[in-house]
Amino acid sequence: MNNVLDTEKLAHFLAEMNSEPKHHIGYCGSEEKEILHTLLHEFSDLDLSESFAVAYANDEIVGALGFDIDKESKSAEVWGPFIRDCPNFSMFANDLWEKLHELVPMEIKTYSFFVNKQNSNVWNFAVEKNAIEKGSHLILEALRHSFHNPKHKDIVKYKSSYKNTFFELHELAFPNTYYNAKEIVNRLDEDNLLLIMQDVDEKIKGYVYVEADPVHREGTIEYIAVSPSYRKQGIGKTLIRAALSHLFSYEEIKEVSLCVGSHNEKAIHLYQAAGFHKKHGLISFVTE
Repeated sequence: MNNVLDTEKLAHFLAEMNSEPKHHIGYCGSEEKEILHTLLHEFSDLDLSESFAVAYANDEIVGALGFDIDKESKSAEVWGPFIRDCPNFSMFANDLWEKLHELVPMEIKTYSFFVNKQNSNVWNFAVEKNAIEKGSHLILEALRHSFHNPKHKDIVKYKSSYKNTFFELHELAFPNTYYNAKEIVNRLDEDNLLLIMQDVDEKIKGYVYVEADPVHREGTIEYIAVSPSYRKQGIGKTLIRAALSHLFSYEEIKEVSLCVGSHNEKAIHLYQAAGFHKKHGLISFVTE
């Protein structure tokens, strides 16, 4: 084990490992630059040296485990353990676990795991740590090179005249969420768009809110909602395709992924009809 972190080397190792389903962890991406940015600027409320344990052999990383820690809730999202093919995964993983707890200067009460269904080693490791399975999820992906979308004349960018009906629909669809309607409107710029399918009299049939981050080659569909009066008319599919059209207008963004509960067949069917396909199946675990 080694307390001295080479962050660039760690990002490369994580990207390489997480690109394989048998090592894949849902919290960690597979793009090296994206991971490096997360490690340097977004990972954990503690210093990175107190949030990752790394094992080396001949100056090359062979194992790593990270805790993305929230100090207020005393909780951690577990990145890994990532271990190159090893005959005794459990022993190596526990060594990393013990080492990381020596580095973390606080008590952690809750650990969350988000594990690919093909990553049997970490799945079993989570169970060994008395984590309880909480749900099954799918990562769906749309690819730029296979996406084609005709423009829809009823899809327009948000303007202030839609404020009342947008605020009303967003509150109805997402009463307790990370961005309320006002926060979404305040975030709008050339990259972050709120697309509206318009009706008459400044009313809306539905909306989709998307965020593009071309610097890190990322695009996300944050929210989509259709007014109850206009459901089962293909509006959701049209909105998703409009969102993808915006995100794929950036040369840097080659793919868009999202997470949906594996039992939410209605949403899965909608996204697949709009151009998404299944990339990963994941299981979430939480210690109690």
